[in-house]
Amino acid sequence: MKQIKRTIFTTALVGVLAASLIACGAPTAPQDSQQNDDILNIAATTYPVYQLTNLLVGESDQVEVQLVIDQQISCLHDYTLTVNEMRILENADVILINGAGLEDFMMDALKTSDAPIIDCSKGIEFLPYTGHETHDSDEDEAGHRHYDPHIWLDPTHMNQMLSNIASGLSEVSDLISPADCEAKLAAISAQNDAWAQKWKKRFDTLPKSQRNLITFHDGFAYLADAFDLHLLKSIEEEAGSEASAKDISEIVALVRQYNIPILFVEENGSDATAKAIQRETDVKIGTLSMLMSDNGTDLQTAMDQNLRTIYEGLSGEELPEDGE
Repeated sequence: MKQIKRTIFTTALVGVLAASLIACGAPTAPQDSQQNDDILNIAATTYPVYQLTNLLVGESDQVEVQLVIDQQISCLHDYTLTVNEMRILENADVILINGAGLEDFMMDALKTSDAPIIDCSKGIEFLPYTGHETHDSDEDEAGHRHYDPHIWLDPTHMNQMLSNIASGLSEVSDLISPADCEAKLAAISAQNDAWAQKWKKRFDTLPKSQRNLITFHDGFAYLADAFDLHLLKSIEEEAGSEASAKDISEIVALVRQYNIPILFVEENGSDATAKAIQRETDVKIGTLSMLMSDNGTDLQTAMDQNLRTIYEGLSGEELPEDGE
C-alpha cells in the first residue's frame, strides 16, 4: 500500500529532458493494481510540469500523472479553474506546481487540499517581469514582487525542475524508487547538457549584433539568457487587445536601429501588432512556443523547434533537418 506524508513539501537539485518518456522503477514489492490505494495519483498543474514528471514516472503501473490545466493557452494570468480541474486537485495524492508565482490564481484551491505540494521552482533564481503590459510595476499592492515564472525555457532550470520532482516524489511516496530515479536523472541530465551545449555553440557563432530579440510575449527572457541572446523588448499582447502607438513606434525604431530581421510572436497569442510593424519595415515574423500546451511533441522537440526558428531567423541560414 502506498504511504503519503501529508505535509507541504518542496525540494531542489539537478537533471532533465530525454527523448522518450521512461519511468523510474517502482519497488519490487507485491502489488494489486486493482486497488486505488496501490496507485499514486499525481496532479501536475501545467503542461511543462506534466511533461517533466512523465520523463521520470510516465510508464509506471503504480503511478498516474494527470494534467490539471489541459487547454491551448498562452498564459495563466486571468485563468479560472474548471470544475474538472478542481476535481483533479481534490483527488490527488501529491500535487506538483511550477512555482515562481505561476499558480497564484489557484492558491485558494490548493489550500483546500491536504496533499503534499512539490514546488518545482525551488532553488532557481527568478527573473523579474520585464514587459508584461498588465503589470504596472513588478510589485503588487502588498509589496510582493512579481517574477517571470516561465523557468522551463532555460535548460538549466529545467534540469533543476526535474530534480525537484524526482527527489520530491521519492520523499512522499514509497511507490517511487529513489535509486532508480537517481540513475534516470543522471542519464537525462547528461543528455540534456549535451543538447543545450550544441545549441549554445551554434548561437556563439553569431556576432553580438545578430543576437537581438524582440518578442510578443514577455516569457522568453530565460531562453534568451540561456543562449546569450539580447532581449531588446517584449510585449504581452493578449488576443483582442492592441499595443499602444508608443509601443509600435518604439519597436519600429528598434527594428531599424538594430537591423532586426525578424520579430517573434507566441503561437497562442496575437500577431496583430507584429504584422502592423511588418508593413512598415518588411521585417519577417517567426512563431515561438511557450510550451504551455500540448502541441503533439515532447519538450525537447518543441525546444529544438524554438531554437531553430530563432537561429534561422537571426542568421538567415537554414539548418538541415537533423540540426547538425
